[in-house]
Amino acid sequence: MSLQNMNQFKQTQIVGTLDLSSNINNAITCRFRYDDSSADTLLPGEGVKLVDLGVNDSVGPPIVDERALDADVIFGVKLYTPKKNTSEVGEIVQIARPGDIVNMNSGAAIARGAEVALVLATPGNVITKTTEAVLGIALDKVAGANEIVRVQIA
Repeated sequence: MSLQNMNQFKQTQIVGTLDLSSNINNAITCRFRYDDSSADTLLPGEGVKLVDLGVNDSVGPPIVDERALDADVIFGVKLYTPKKNTSEVGEIVQIARPGDIVNMNSGAAIARGAEVALVLATPGNVITKTTEAVLGIALDKVAGANEIVRVQIA
């Protein structure tokens, strides 16, 4: 599935969009943490982790936050939305979950079938996994950086 922005002349794949739609869409609605007034933002393709707010937890959508460490367990990745590309603290976000196939940006060459990990410093980028938490499996082979690669979230 390709989306087209208002300022594009042709359809291209966009980081953080779902691809190869199947009968199962595991994306869920979450809230990007709301317990502070920081200026943090979530970008499409950025990995998130679940947050426990302790006694301040309430019933509602799951609360997610940016991952701080490579070893943080990946709950999912933020999906692209044409209405608003970045999300601020307190906003509702759509998170791709295991089984979803998401377009991501390569940080280096990646072999088809390789386990990939997110690059914390560059949201939306993936590299071949070394010691980081696994995001998923690369469904495409890419020769270098800055190419779109489809990743099945694991």
